[in-house]
Amino acid sequence: MLLARAGDRQAFAVLLVRHRAAMHAVAVARLGPGADVEDVVQDASLVALTSLRRLRDPALVRSWLTGITRNVCRDRMRGVRMVELPDVADEAPGPEERCERLAIHDWVWGAVNALSEPLHHAVLLRYFSSARSYESIAQALGVPVGTVRSRLNHARRILAAQLSDLAGSASPDHGALERDRTALFAGIAEQYNRGAELALLRTALVPDARLTAAGTSEVILGRDLIVRGIGEDVAVGVGLRLLNVIAGRDLTVVEGAFINPPDDPAHCPPLTTQVFFHRGPEIAALHLHYGRE
Repeated sequence: MLLARAGDRQAFAVLLVRHRAAMHAVAVARLGPGADVEDVVQDASLVALTSLRRLRDPALVRSWLTGITRNVCRDRMRGVRMVELPDVADEAPGPEERCERLAIHDWVWGAVNALSEPLHHAVLLRYFSSARSYESIAQALGVPVGTVRSRLNHARRILAAQLSDLAGSASPDHGALERDRTALFAGIAEQYNRGAELALLRTALVPDARLTAAGTSEVILGRDLIVRGIGEDVAVGVGLRLLNVIAGRDLTVVEGAFINPPDDPAHCPPLTTQVFFHRGPEIAALHLHYGRE
């Protein structure tokens, strides 16, 4: 377990194999025999994969994995499309844990980044962001909910098959990409909070960039109009506190909390999830989702 948390790919693959029967038994007990059982076990494995850093006590790994499986079953039965993790200690990470998290991310992202673009985008939003319901993913990607469900099912099967293959392969340094994207959006937020010209955002956007937002069919086309629109919030004193930056191969999810001016406390919703689609090193499109699920 300690090797798995330190980023040993083979150790984590062995961990899942060792406890897969228990996870399967939980799914069968809750759902009965059927195709849903395998989907639930795969879904629970991916949730565990992306949340391994939360588990502090290696002795609890079996109950932790079966608890995740139980929650996936419960949410599927209720029609809820987000997974609640079992209660574990999750205080703010220190320097050592941040390094450990990057090590784990490197081999997790080796599998995630090998997916085709449609599958990669769906997985990134479902497992790494707060806008993870099927409906929110569908809005962000501009596809029907059924398509989201189909892509996630396909991706789960691919990732489940690739986990064992990843054990013997080297993963690219996703930590470097994560640090670069975090630095970019931290710089954009810093200019936003100073009320300065949004030069970093302007530079990052392609000239024909497009902006969409959940709950509206309006599309803002062009870098200048996007920067001008966001600049209107800056001009009235709205601030933005970054909560999380999730960097994928060609998509970044930025989660934050708006800080409204005292004289206009309802100017912006309190929470935002912003999805940025990259074209090479630049941003080609962004989708705004207000609130986190």
